[in-house]
Amino acid sequence: MLRAIAASPALGLAPPFSFAAETPLRLGTSTAGGGFTLYGETLARAANARAGETLVVPVGTNGTAENLRLLADGRLDLALIQGTAASQALAAEDASGLRIVFAMYPSPGMLAVPRGSPTRRFEDLKGQPVVFGVRASGLVLLARQVFGAIGLDVDRDFQAVYVGQAAESPERVIDGEAAGLWGAGEGWPGFARLAASPRGARFLGPLPEQIPRILAAHPFLTAMAAPAGAYPGLDADLPTVGSWNLILGRSDLSAERVRGFADAVHAAARELAAALPQAAMTTAAQTAKATPAAALIHPGTAALLRELKLLPG
Repeated sequence: MLRAIAASPALGLAPPFSFAAETPLRLGTSTAGGGFTLYGETLARAANARAGETLVVPVGTNGTAENLRLLADGRLDLALIQGTAASQALAAEDASGLRIVFAMYPSPGMLAVPRGSPTRRFEDLKGQPVVFGVRASGLVLLARQVFGAIGLDVDRDFQAVYVGQAAESPERVIDGEAAGLWGAGEGWPGFARLAASPRGARFLGPLPEQIPRILAAHPFLTAMAAPAGAYPGLDADLPTVGSWNLILGRSDLSAERVRGFADAVHAAARELAAALPQAAMTTAAQTAKATPAAALIHPGTAALLRELKLLPG
């Protein structure tokens, strides 16, 4: 029922996109080949098509850390933010001048190794080269949290490999330069590339007994599972930890501009779900569920959620 509500643009709401901004909103994404870049470009196309005008333009960045800095500097209006970094920013004084504009999708963290690798646990890769991604990305932050909570340091215990562009990450494993690839979520381009290569992929999460330790150390993380079939080689649900990625916006953005964007994303739910499996979670209903406190939702989005009866009026 929730999916049907979230996917329908015709619910007797205020006229859609009536608050479109004359200047497109600038949406920070990530580096070329990154999951946030793929998602951000797909989101912008779908929202703009629904609006019949350019509401939002994706802006390539180095990922979550830079996105937060550019939001603070006023050089971005919206940005895609990895879940734990978003939670930390929103928990700061005045929520770091940020508000939740829309939920993206959950990102269960996992490690991929070539199909023929003998690796069965994270610890088996100690001393070996492992690709963790772009240093400023949310993926690296998630890796430090997950590995650190089980007594592993990504820089000390592994030959940590950092790349300049996310697209480089799977190539390091495919070429035999690295033994493993850290990533997160469904539809992540790095995992898709490795899994489709001749080397194939197997996927590893923390051991079951390690998950409570990780959650105790990092309350912003949540137990979740990577679903079977998300990639070739992922044959059963994989228990792990992760967080909900969020679209954050500056709190000083007008409610009218954000409402126009939120209306367009809401109306484009079906198109998003068809374009990217993870984008099926980009719904108004999930935005309401993923928000720790209603006061953290941008007023423009909150108006939409109230009309949908997803927030108290």
